[in-house]
Amino acid sequence: MKHIIYIAAAAALAMGAASCKTSEEAYRAAYERAVAGRADEDPLEGTVYGAARRPLGTRVAIAGADTAEVVTHRVKVTEGGGGVAEWLRPYSVVVGRMKQRFNALSMRERLVDEGYPRTFVVETGEPYYYIVAASYDSEAEAVAECARLRRLTDFPVPMRGGLPFILKR
Repeated sequence: MKHIIYIAAAAALAMGAASCKTSEEAYRAAYERAVAGRADEDPLEGTVYGAARRPLGTRVAIAGADTAEVVTHRVKVTEGGGGVAEWLRPYSVVVGRMKQRFNALSMRERLVDEGYPRTFVVETGEPYYYIVAASYDSEAEAVAECARLRRLTDFPVPMRGGLPFILKR
């Protein structure tokens, strides 16, 4: 009788120990949840710095048959960026965006050399640099310019990733 009790206890222990083992699938699922959580969280979002780098809003503007993305952001003309504050109108057509000031200024110089003399650079509070090809008082004019630039096949710099768009201040 003692043998049966020992055998039953050993079987129960073996089953309990086997059920405690984690499988490779469980590890993978936990890893994927952790990675997804890390990608979603941004430690800067809740800070003043995060507020300065976030756009205030994004929408699509329509003017006739043309459309353009409109991003509202607080910006200022970059010192040494080829522009003056008076050039910055409410609706600016952005043809480039850069994280590095040097790259933004270099792109601006290329555009000036290629026949876009009123190109200038603006920056956000982060700073993030936008290269502005034209700036308008009217949203419809800015939408039309975005459409015109999209149709160009010989624009001096490549425009990818949602460019051109309208920067509203």
